[in-house]
Amino acid sequence: MPARGESGSAARWGSLFGARAHDWAETWEGPHGWGTPVYEHVIDRACIGPGSTVLDCGCGAGRFVRLAANRGATVAGIDASGELIAIAADRTPHGEFRVGDIEALPYDDDSFDVVAGFSSFQFADDHEQALLEAGRVSRGIVAVVIPTRVADSGIAAVFKPLFTLFPPEALESMRRSGMFALSEPGHLDELLAAVSFEVIDDDELEFPVIFDSARSAARAFIGAGPMALAIGHSGDAAVEEAIRASLRPFTDAEISLPAWYRVVLARAPTRSST
Repeated sequence: MPARGESGSAARWGSLFGARAHDWAETWEGPHGWGTPVYEHVIDRACIGPGSTVLDCGCGAGRFVRLAANRGATVAGIDASGELIAIAADRTPHGEFRVGDIEALPYDDDSFDVVAGFSSFQFADDHEQALLEAGRVSRGIVAVVIPTRVADSGIAAVFKPLFTLFPPEALESMRRSGMFALSEPGHLDELLAAVSFEVIDDDELEFPVIFDSARSAARAFIGAGPMALAIGHSGDAAVEEAIRASLRPFTDAEISLPAWYRVVLARAPTRSST
């Protein structure tokens, strides 16, 4: 059994995302979860198929690696949450899954053709270190996916009224290491330049995040790792009531949340052989 990360972002986020791992896996990473269009975009643009070796950094419950494996790739995933890793391993038994920190990847240089991070690199305490590690273990592509257009995002609109339920120190921490930590215009560009990555493909994808009912949407948001901080500070009942209220403007026969994601495919600089 691989050792858990004892420092860095993994030490903080692992237990939070693991607290309601099955809720997360069955909603955000279910068959109709949020990321399928982004996952398929990366698989197609990075030419993932038979013979490809792929690592997902912050793999969660393993939805992306399952789709990559379906295309014939040899897959691996790493995540801070042991509970999510257990689900990912159950979904793709022939994959290699480890509990660890994306700022200190336990793989040799040039181990994978494609290394991806779907809404995960922004959760690192040290964003540069996380990307440098991804570039180190990739001999080809690094795919970086972050949410964009925060002002128009349905997910951000649901979260914003909940801020009063969080402990103040948690909100400050999440500005540096959290879902929207790289979403401000220019922030990701500065980061990619700082680590000398060569951008070879840069797209913005728009697609709604859809839940079949207010109940399943509330379950999804309650199951998101950061919400464990609000629950610990304000209690389950207050958090669930606030989430349901935030969801009402998006409720019709189903819940539809507008969302945009930036998808960057890049290459790390060539390392010296000396």
